[in-house]
Amino acid sequence: MSTVPHPLDAYDLLMVHQLLGHYGHVVDDQDWDRFDELFTPDATLDYTAAGAPTVCSGLAEIVAFFRGVNHPSAHHVTNIVVTERDGQVRVRSKFFAPYTRGSHTPKRWKGGTYDDVVVPTAAGWRFAFRVCTARWQFTTDEEPIPPHRRSW
Repeated sequence: MSTVPHPLDAYDLLMVHQLLGHYGHVVDDQDWDRFDELFTPDATLDYTAAGAPTVCSGLAEIVAFFRGVNHPSAHHVTNIVVTERDGQVRVRSKFFAPYTRGSHTPKRWKGGTYDDVVVPTAAGWRFAFRVCTARWQFTTDEEPIPPHRRSW
């Protein structure tokens, strides 16, 4: 993992925030051919604490993983904190994701944390290491979901 050649400035912080937002849009659009806009070629993705069977290494494995999972209706990220430590840029954030499509059984909301290491590249900031940890889930007992609780 490369180190940051200079202290982070406001532009770097903004671009790291943009990366997290861009991730949600690319995944929600299922635009797998754009994952090189998110991850380095040798990135590591560890979603085992969110139910994934294994850790993915490299862009091809990451894309294959995302192609095969049951995606939520949307990805949301908040509480983004960017720090520099031990020569790395680390990002900690919280996520929440509604599983409210007809194919989602049960209907639920899930949330947790992302812990990332991001690196600057010639093409912009990218994830070099991403860990997703599920921390909570709310499952509705109401079926069908009342209109005021729908998120689609």
